[in-house]
Amino acid sequence: MRFFKGTRFGTTGLRLAAVAGLAAVLGACHGTDLAGVKDLDPQGSEFNAQLYAGYIELSSNELAEYDYRDSDGFAMKAAAAARGDDVRPTAVDARMIAPDKQEELSKARGRLMTMLYGSGKAKAPAIAARAQITFECWLQEQEEGHQPGDISDCRNAFYGSVIAAEVAMRPKREPAPEPEPAPEPEPSYTTYYVVFFDFDSSELSNAAKQTLDEAAETALAMRPYKIIIRGHTDRAGPETYNMGLSERRALAVAGYMIDQGAGRFVIDAEGLGESEPIAKTADNVRDGRNRRVEVTLSE
Repeated sequence: MRFFKGTRFGTTGLRLAAVAGLAAVLGACHGTDLAGVKDLDPQGSEFNAQLYAGYIELSSNELAEYDYRDSDGFAMKAAAAARGDDVRPTAVDARMIAPDKQEELSKARGRLMTMLYGSGKAKAPAIAARAQITFECWLQEQEEGHQPGDISDCRNAFYGSVIAAEVAMRPKREPAPEPEPAPEPEPSYTTYYVVFFDFDSSELSNAAKQTLDEAAETALAMRPYKIIIRGHTDRAGPETYNMGLSERRALAVAGYMIDQGAGRFVIDAEGLGESEPIAKTADNVRDGRNRRVEVTLSE
């Protein structure tokens, strides 16, 4: 018997064309069961409808080769499938199989049964039915044993079908949850500013005001715990005088910051005189790097 690879089993109500010479064969004493079942309207599940169509095809193929016994057997299984019965694949020991072929066929049938009575019939009815029909084809051809090409075709079709059904039975993976949106990065603020002064002056230059505008704007955005202002001088002049000058510079910066809206925060303004120079110089040396006020926004 030749099983045509790639054949698709139809849906409920599929009718297969009669093979050539069928009328003459039906008049004999065997092979008559197909005539009574090939026009049935299958009842029950989609799996049974597909199984009915497959057994009708097997029966037709065997009838075309004058194998009346197998044609009738497959026709009877088609009729049972059409009624909605639980039609199981033929047992391996129900056929005369060569001993060296029995183990593989028995394992294949066990795999088929696991698939069918798992969730294969429900999840992949057409593929599951094809797996059962191709197993029947393989088993029948193996019993005959004289058409190695047909045996191989049916065997390969079975494994392809049962694997496809097993894949269809696998639980669907739930899509991975959408990742939580990354938190907005904490804003980065400049927290240290420094402004410089002319010699013996506490007046703010335009450049100094521009720097302090930026410091006040940052303070309003970041809301610091405290604004620390420290005034400094160079080492020219008496130390006592320089202490007062550094305090006037610190207060000038604090007043400007307050005018720019930073007065809502704690402001700690202090003069340190010439005690913490940036540039280490000898006493009484003028150095613009040391005439400065440092502003720190403390969180």
